[in-house]
Amino acid sequence: MPFDMGFNFRSTAGYVTDPAYGVPVLGEAYPHTYTNANGNSINAGWASTPAAVFNQNSGFDARIAGGNYGDGTFTIDLSSGSAPGAGTYTIDHAMGLAGLGILQNIALIKDNTTTVVDLSNGGAGYSTASNHFTDATAVDNTGSSSWAGTTTSAAFATTTAKVVMSHGTPDGTNACLAHFRLTLQAGGGGQSVVPVLMAQYRQRGA
Repeated sequence: MPFDMGFNFRSTAGYVTDPAYGVPVLGEAYPHTYTNANGNSINAGWASTPAAVFNQNSGFDARIAGGNYGDGTFTIDLSSGSAPGAGTYTIDHAMGLAGLGILQNIALIKDNTTTVVDLSNGGAGYSTASNHFTDATAVDNTGSSSWAGTTTSAAFATTTAKVVMSHGTPDGTNACLAHFRLTLQAGGGGQSVVPVLMAQYRQRGA
């Protein structure tokens, strides 16, 4: 099974039940260790405390039941825990908030300092109506008991992935992140087991 970690942003861990690959994010500062039900673990977190964290609609899919609200950077260390490191990952993303419209959401998904997915709309951002969410391809989706957002993919040459959230110009509210998921693609890289096996071979004195 490839490495698969989904971050579901809200304010209470038990508000909804996460899928096995998912973990609740309650505004924790970086680095915080997240471990999902599949046993995958990784260090991630916010560079600064979000302005607010929300539980919004327990009837929605766990991926969009809440949000962390505020301009800021969510950092993920792809070399930590059981994460495989650099490689090509499928990205699922949802920004918006159940029950409340958000003006001018902007997200830049970065490979450390290099933008690999630009969800800025040229700096204007994407406004979402109440119960609407912009996915990883900038398409607006209506929230419901299932999340139907379209995924994209990106190659990470470094081991630092970032989601940089902000509001657009000339003026807007803080942005709101509901869900972010990274799934290593088959053949998409990750740490090779060959060096580990070679080290074990040498340790046995072979």
